[in-house]
Amino acid sequence: METTTRGRRCCASAVLTACLMFSAAAAAQSSSRDSGSPSVDERAKAAEAYDQGTSAYLSEHYELAAHWFERAYRIAPTSAALLQAIRAHTKAGNWIRAGNLSVELRDRYPEDTRAKGAAEVVIARVAPENVLVNATCEQECTLEVDGALVRHPSFFVTPDVEHALKAAYDGSETSTSVRGDAGSEQNVTLATPAAPSPPPVPRWAFFSSLGATVALGAVTVWSGVNANRGVSEYEAAARTASSPGINNGSSPTPADQAALLLEEGQEKERRTNILIGVTATMAVSTAVLGVFTNWKAESREPRANKIEASVGVAHNGGGLTLKGRF
Repeated sequence: METTTRGRRCCASAVLTACLMFSAAAAAQSSSRDSGSPSVDERAKAAEAYDQGTSAYLSEHYELAAHWFERAYRIAPTSAALLQAIRAHTKAGNWIRAGNLSVELRDRYPEDTRAKGAAEVVIARVAPENVLVNATCEQECTLEVDGALVRHPSFFVTPDVEHALKAAYDGSETSTSVRGDAGSEQNVTLATPAAPSPPPVPRWAFFSSLGATVALGAVTVWSGVNANRGVSEYEAAARTASSPGINNGSSPTPADQAALLLEEGQEKERRTNILIGVTATMAVSTAVLGVFTNWKAESREPRANKIEASVGVAHNGGGLTLKGRF
């Protein structure tokens, strides 16, 4: 009887060893197919991790074996490494983790019928007692459940408990909660968070822009008046431009004087046109600032800092007055 029992144990050990050796060979053959093109160094590290997992599995250290098989999968993803991690987790009693890896194996390697069949068996064992969550992100994101990263968007969680689900995007994140009964399936869509609205413009920025606009407007008006003052002088010089006049060699002729006045007038006109463009741009900026100015969020307490503006216009000019408490 003892001899028979010992023989069965040896036979089971031999079968298990052969199975693991077959899986290792499959991992080596499918490495380039499953993972794209891992480097030689990555394949060597993955093979070493796989060997460590095989050794731990044969020694019945299933938790350690699962760790090494998952490490091999992360370095150079293969269906064989993932399948061995699932087997190790089931031996260790980590059924939810085994179920999560089985869902990932089923979805990512549908062409591997052998591995897919083994994954379906584990899923059928885990699903009735837990909640299957299918998370969808509107953009590429990193998922996190109860503070732990999730590699695959479909995963199991324990039933009748509220779980925190978070999606991290580039520079932003959004979160929700998931809760369900045993055997249920929850489909969750995590929307991309809207871009934060720009902060409101403070009042002082608007009034500063308004003051600059008024000042530029006054300078523009002065420049236009100054440019018009030289028109009569130029016209008078132009009328006498054909007259030879008296020229002793040191004073300009009427034609030279007219040309000089024309050049001066054109320079003033260019200056005025530039000022008109700058003033118009500043006026538009002031109007935009007025739309986004925070008019209502200011404190109404007696000691609050307040700035008030008043604009006055008269026949000989105008002015902007700012008064307040600082």
